[in-house]
Parts: sequence; C-alpha cells; structure tokens
Amino acid sequence: MSIVFFVSSMGDTDLAKSTITQLIKQKVVDSLFIVPLTQTALKRTEDLIENNAVTRISIDEITQQSETLSQDKIEANALRKIMDFINENKIQHACIGVPSINNEIPFQIASELNIPCTIAYEYMFKPEKHAFWNYVDSLASKERCDFAAPLRPAQNDIMTINPAARVNLIGHLSLDNLPNDTTNIDAIKKSLLVHEEDELVFLSGTTQPTEIDNQFLDAILKELATGKHPTLQLRMGLHPGIKDPDDYLKNLLSTCEKYPLTNKQFKIILTDQMETRLTTPLSAMNFILRNNTSGPNAAQAAAKITQAVPGALLNQAALMGKPCYFHETSTKPYLPERWFSNNISAFFKAQQQSPHSRDELGLKDSAPAELAKLLTR
Repeated sequence: MSIVFFVSSMGDTDLAKSTITQLIKQKVVDSLFIVPLTQTALKRTEDLIENNAVTRISIDEITQQSETLSQDKIEANALRKIMDFINENKIQHACIGVPSINNEIPFQIASELNIPCTIAYEYMFKPEKHAFWNYVDSLASKERCDFAAPLRPAQNDIMTINPAARVNLIGHLSLDNLPNDTTNIDAIKKSLLVHEEDELVFLSGTTQPTEIDNQFLDAILKELATGKHPTLQLRMGLHPGIKDPDDYLKNLLSTCEKYPLTNKQFKIILTDQMETRLTTPLSAMNFILRNNTSGPNAAQAAAKITQAVPGALLNQAALMGKPCYFHETSTKPYLPERWFSNNISAFFKAQQQSPHSRDELGLKDSAPAELAKLLTR
C-alpha cells in the first residue's frame, strides 16, 4: 500500500509525521510520501529528508513551479501534475491536512482526487471564516472521501453542513502529549524574569489574522492596567508560523504603548529565530524580552495559560486543570466550555483545578494511531 500526506501548517504536519512513524512501526505500508504545501510545512519536515522510509517532495518540485509554496490557490495545470504524481507513484490513499491559514490548495487537491482521501481536520475550535467550510459539502459528497476530526463537537460541525459526511473521531496530539516534566520550571521562570513569589501567566500567540491577537492583547493589558493583579507576571510567546512578524509585532507593540505602566508585568518573548526574520526596527523595546524559551516550555512553567482562540497549548493546560481563558467570545471550543474562565478578571484570579482525563472525552488510542487505522483499513 502507498500513502501520501499533503501538509500545510505546524499542527497537521506534526500529526502527519507522528502517523508516519506509527505506520513505519506497524510495517503495514509499502511506500510513504509527504508533500509540504507551504514554507512552514517545508521547514517542519526538514528532519525527514534523510529518512529512507518516507519520500519528502514539495509541491514546487511536483508542479515544477517555484512560487506554489507561497500561493493560496493553484491553477489547473498544476493540479494535473499533482494527479500525475499520484498515478505515477501508484498512491492508494491520500491524507490532507486542514491548514491553519486560509489556503485553498489542500481542498483543490482533495476535490480532484480519484483515490480514497481522508481530510484531517485537527482544529480544537471552530474557525468560522475558514475556507474549509466552503468545501465540506462537496468533499463529503465524494464517494471515497472521509474526515478525521478530534472530538464529537467537531464531528457535529462537519455533519451539520452535510449529514452524510463520514467523520471519524481520532483525538488530538495536544491531548496525547501532556507535559509532565517539572524539573526545569524554576529555571524557566527565572530566565523569564519572574520572581519566585509571582505567578507566571503565559499568553500563547496564534497564526490567526493579526487583529485577533491584537484585540486579545488589548483586553489583557486593559485588565492588567487596573492594578488589581500585582503578583502576576505575563509573558507572551510568538507563534513560529506567523507570516509577517514585522507587521504582527508592530501592531502588538502599538497596543502595548497604550498601557505604558504594564511593562513592569508584561513582556513579549522574542527568540533569536524570530528576531532574524524581522526587517524593521522595533518600537517600545521595554515590552520586549529577548529570550529563547519556547512556547511549550513557557506554558509548562506557567500557572495560567491564555490565548485569543483555544489552540494546542491552551487545550493541554485545560486538560491539566490549569486556569485557562480564550478571548474570542464567538469561538466555540471543542473541549467543554466549563474548563475555561468566562472573562479575564476571573481568569487572573482562578486557581488550579483537578486535571481531566482523556476518558472524559471518549478517547482511547492516540491521534496518530487512530489516523493510521483509517488510512490502512
């Protein structure tokens, strides 16, 4: 059997890589291919270049065009070359990840395929304006196309559009890989300039449109500026998948300048890797903390986690019983809403709760194991 994974963002790429590892371990496939559709996915799969068990080939190489990796749509001739690639390599099943940005290429490919296809929808909340929803009905109507979704609310969202959709529940990597090493927490807090007597609150950046994170930050700093939370130290991590870090940081720092006194309690973590991507000088440097602590490590050390939308780190924290808050009130999380604080003030005051279990969510095996079953049945 031969399987291809088309990947776009960090989340669907990591799921594909973990599933590939599972398939290799099970020795149930003859050949595996992974096709990055974006620069983010290309970089995220660099570690597979010398892996003899899987062939990594970018969409640019398949279409013989140099710009496809940076496009949101592709032309008919490029689609034909992708179908030729499928046929030439005798690929029998395709797994296509739903991107975290509004890139329509994965859905264009899925629409053209004449082999079994699984759409891996691994969002943990409903992204209302995502292009995915424009394709659900037509893809669900294809005879050999099904969906993999993390939890039952996600399944319901898909089947609301087309009740005939075949949707399989597989869970999510963020629920499989909960951090449990607490040995370096004190060192992480110290490196982030958080005193022992203070609580670390981690703000996880997203790849949503810049205004989403900017409005979120404005609301957080407005509450912090009241002076009601003197023992909190807030640190914000930048998502590695940000498309335009210059514009993103310019907007965030402009918001910071509206609340000048909060710089004693709030800093944006700027890693060396992110700084090398910047092309313009930063303003409001008193809100910047140059530090190479990763988002997962900062979240692990934090007492509370917040994000504009319920992404991976927030969902992990919710499962662990940490105080959590997401700001987009129109966003529907796929985890139970009662696991999240209702507002920022309540979140800042919230205390650690008992952890939750995957059994509460009806999950048995890991997401990669469940996806591997779908692709080989």
